[in-house]
Amino acid sequence: MRHTFSVIVFAPSDPNTLRSVMVALTDDQSVIIPCRSENVLWAALQRQKIDVVILNLEKPFEHAYRLLSEIQMKAPQAEVIFLAEFDPEILSTWMEVIQRGAYEFLPKPFDPDELRFQVVRATEKHHRIEVRKRPPAESIRRQDQSLRKRAAV
Repeated sequence: MRHTFSVIVFAPSDPNTLRSVMVALTDDQSVIIPCRSENVLWAALQRQKIDVVILNLEKPFEHAYRLLSEIQMKAPQAEVIFLAEFDPEILSTWMEVIQRGAYEFLPKPFDPDELRFQVVRATEKHHRIEVRKRPPAESIRRQDQSLRKRAAV
């Protein structure tokens, strides 16, 4: 059973979204790859198995459709979740990306728990995972001290 999931966060012109997603998913024992360029996105998809790609939806929307299509071809196991500010113009785009195969569309500002839930659900679509929280720093220090004491004996 796998204990982590791997996520690429692609938000080339929105560092706040990048940071918010990283914070929302950081407590889990997971691999989170921030991307601000397509070159990094494609390199990451080639180097390792990615479970979820989170895309910040920006205009022009045709670019988002192209990215979705290329991700589906290059990494068919990766589910794509779009994030975007919700307004009336986005509604038709929301439906379009879902029809084209995106896993989910979440409006910004997003609920961190909802994002985490959707990432875990999307990952489990392809393989079972057991999500474990990272232990707090104090807990790690105590475990380390305990191991050192045992080794000294």
